[in-house]
Amino acid sequence: MKQVLCISTLIAGVGLIIAGASAAQAQDGSMYITLKGAKALSLRSTFDPTGGVPTDSYDLDFKNEWAVSTSIGHRLNEYLRIEGELGYLVNTVEKLSSDTITISGTGGGSVFTSYTMASVLADLPLTDQLTAFAGGGIGVAKPGMDKQLLTGTGQTREMEIEDQYVFAWKLTGGLSYEMYENTHFFADYTYFQTADFDIKQKSVIGGTPGQNTLETNLSTHMIGVGLRYDF
Repeated sequence: MKQVLCISTLIAGVGLIIAGASAAQAQDGSMYITLKGAKALSLRSTFDPTGGVPTDSYDLDFKNEWAVSTSIGHRLNEYLRIEGELGYLVNTVEKLSSDTITISGTGGGSVFTSYTMASVLADLPLTDQLTAFAGGGIGVAKPGMDKQLLTGTGQTREMEIEDQYVFAWKLTGGLSYEMYENTHFFADYTYFQTADFDIKQKSVIGGTPGQNTLETNLSTHMIGVGLRYDF
């Protein structure tokens, strides 16, 4: 909880800096907004037990993954800018498997994550219209998951993510092209990762109810395109 409060305070502080600086210098063209869509390619998520039944362990593979985000930023100078971002990532569960338990059916569904980031980005002008950029950010993510119902011989297991906020970070880089005055098209690559978060599991095995806590994180590669408008 202390970590979440510290991260939230940091993000709020950066947001206030961006908002204040942007309001004061908007006439100088230092403020901008972006809208981006991305194809996500998430790595396999492994659910490892932290208590209860130590043999319960699962792997999730994903498909139909995508993300959207919007941000507001402030340009400090020709080469450096800061921005605050809000994003949403969706991963459809393709397969849930286990090396220790025989599973005959799953509930499907999706794993989804909303997040907010404070980032620092560096620009390197290549031509009058083309610019390369790179940077990174830290923030807070709120993971969620459609309830997973697993069935097997004489057993059922139900898994879901309870409300929680975890640390998240990203690294990004790409190219932007000025199509019109103050309007830029950009394409980028982003690696995004959350800290570990908990999954609660309820089970009935041979008529005996039980509970377990599993732990996982989310790591994903995003290939995105978007528009940026400078004020």
